[in-house]
Amino acid sequence: MFHRVVLGRRRVRLPRFLLLLLGLLVLVPASMAVVMARNDLLSTLFHRHTAVMLFVDADTGEIVDANQAASDFYGYPPTVLRRMNIQELNALEPEAVATERRQALSEARNYFIFPHRLASGALRTVEVYSSPVTLESGRQVLFSIIHDVTNRALSSEEQLLYQQRLEQAVSTHTGHMEEARQRERNLFIASLVGAVAVILVLAASVFRRSRAELALAHREEQLSTLIDAMPDIVCFKDGQGRWQRANTFDLRLFGLEGVDYRGKTDMELARYQDFYREAFMGCEASDEAAWQAGYMSRAEEVIPIQGGSAKVFDIIKVPLFNPDGSRKGLVVVGRDITERKHAEAEAERLAYFDSLTSLPNRRLFLDRLGTALSAAQHSRRYGAVLFVDLDDFNTLNDAQGHEVGDLVLQEAARRIRSVLEEMDTVARFASDEYVVLLPELSALEHVAVDQAMAMGERIRLAMAEPLQLGQQEISLGASVGITLFPTPTPAGAKDLIKFADTAMHQAKMAGRNQVRFFEVDMQARVEARFAMEGDLRLALGRSQMQVYIQPQVDQGGQVRGGEALLRWQHPERGQVSPTSFIPVAEETGVILALGDWVLEEACRLLNDPRVQEQNLRISVNVSPRQFHRSDFVARVRQILSLTGADPGYLTLEVTEGLVIDNVHQTVATMGELRALGIHFSIDDFGTGYSSLSYLKRLPLNELKIDKSFVQDAPANPSDAALVDVILSVARHLKLKVVAEGVETPAQAAFLTARGEMLLQGYLFGRPMPMEAFLAQLG
Repeated sequence: MFHRVVLGRRRVRLPRFLLLLLGLLVLVPASMAVVMARNDLLSTLFHRHTAVMLFVDADTGEIVDANQAASDFYGYPPTVLRRMNIQELNALEPEAVATERRQALSEARNYFIFPHRLASGALRTVEVYSSPVTLESGRQVLFSIIHDVTNRALSSEEQLLYQQRLEQAVSTHTGHMEEARQRERNLFIASLVGAVAVILVLAASVFRRSRAELALAHREEQLSTLIDAMPDIVCFKDGQGRWQRANTFDLRLFGLEGVDYRGKTDMELARYQDFYREAFMGCEASDEAAWQAGYMSRAEEVIPIQGGSAKVFDIIKVPLFNPDGSRKGLVVVGRDITERKHAEAEAERLAYFDSLTSLPNRRLFLDRLGTALSAAQHSRRYGAVLFVDLDDFNTLNDAQGHEVGDLVLQEAARRIRSVLEEMDTVARFASDEYVVLLPELSALEHVAVDQAMAMGERIRLAMAEPLQLGQQEISLGASVGITLFPTPTPAGAKDLIKFADTAMHQAKMAGRNQVRFFEVDMQARVEARFAMEGDLRLALGRSQMQVYIQPQVDQGGQVRGGEALLRWQHPERGQVSPTSFIPVAEETGVILALGDWVLEEACRLLNDPRVQEQNLRISVNVSPRQFHRSDFVARVRQILSLTGADPGYLTLEVTEGLVIDNVHQTVATMGELRALGIHFSIDDFGTGYSSLSYLKRLPLNELKIDKSFVQDAPANPSDAALVDVILSVARHLKLKVVAEGVETPAQAAFLTARGEMLLQGYLFGRPMPMEAFLAQLG
């Protein structure tokens, strides 16, 4: 029988058996291609996986095959391993091996624990997971996965080496994979040539096809066993991200056992397991990232576990592409590295934190101090190091025991932390020694000194509080040494700690429970400041304070008012400059009492007949702390009521910095006082945050030109221009002007030539006691 085949317009008659041969020519290579694809996938999983894997003859113990990870672990080349017996690796006698197998059976364990000897002679404790599989040849073998469990908690150095080996292994396996693919392509071509030869014999071809189908079934069984036996995530997706195959571990992890997952995307599977919605969304995003990258990607992903904490997986994703570049599939493999991450975190904690108090240790503190020192040199802001040592701790520890001593150390750490700011650091250096880092203090040295000293005092006072332990009360105390940085001469982190330590010992020598600075002159300034603070608190009650008045005159020299100024006459210090004691009064809060007293004295002056007869206006400076107190308006009302003064002749002077701070509240407070008839003046205008936007909002009556502009204005065009600008602003806003610091006729002439204003300065009168001011009025 013949069949006709049309070639172009010509008909050719071919024998039927030749047509059958041609069909097999197409069919058999296609079957072989499927086999080869499965082989390629099995080979990829077996030989590229980082876990140690062996195929072992179940009867003889002969190692049939070993992957590269096994060769790396045991130290034998793969060809040598494949000629060895498993008993040559096992350090136990056959009787001991049998005992371990029986023990595992009794404990319902699916793994065995053996000591394996490496090529180097070293012994490693391993867990062996074995599952029976049937090879293509029909040979029954054990598929074994081996984990090294000699050291469950790795040191930081071993973790680093492990990471380096893992990265190297991935790179090496990638190269091997490419070589394997080339060999497989060569084998595939050779197989095709062989298939053509076999097709000449129909019976042999049919037998070959049957054998290929049988091999395919064996390979599928072997592949399924391999994948399901792995204690790792294994998942295959198609080019659209739809799940095609996942192993038991993966399905159990995501709660998909019993769910028909094939052909579904991550988002579709999230409907079955809402608990894992975020995890599925993360998987979909990282899948897309792998596709976009176009090559194998690796990342750590956190996956929540129902009824427990989350686990961390080391995920490798390999995108596969068709020849035309379209997406073909995605292979996902992930290993649980939660224990390794915990070990790394614990190693870091032990390396950088104190185990008793959980504070940073010396190593971490030095690192942060080095960073702060570098930052301070660039920002030109000061920082400080405080060395804190508990007083008489060794005596307490010896008398009460180490258990009580540990509780005291923990409480000391808690108390120090409680007074620090968020950016500050406290570390435990030794038994009862703590070191504090204050990284960002003022750019002014004297202010930074005060800030560091204030923190030292807060720590000292916190430590001085008695500690109640059960029925026992323990008295604590601490000596604190301080040094600032950067220092005039270059000093490193360790030098700064030595300086602070030296200052701490000076505090010990001064009687303990003290705070001392390393620099002698700095300590002297601190002591002088604290002495001034103590005297300042007593000055008002001892009648050491006086109110002086400096006249304000018009262009004709007629007195139109005066500014009330505070002066301190100390019995030993003499006349103390306001620039020295006003900042201290502001910081300590003494300014509140002083401000009330000056305001009350100024109001009493307004009631003097000589002042009333000439309709003089008295100005009083108000400090920011005084102005922003919640009861300031009530205090002003109370003083006006007490003295009976006319508020229409009272002017309160405020600075630009005061009004710009919390503008809404400032406007409200000024509005209430303005309703009483009180006038407001901006003191030292032009030296702060000058802005027409806030000037328009404030109920102002007056601007005061700062003396720094007035003194050089006649000869300095820049200062002259600034004065003209201030006068222009005042005219547009309909505000009066007072010029301070007028000391020469040239300055007075310069100012009066530019318009109407009041003049204040040594040319017209120095600040004088109130009695002298009144006497001058006649």
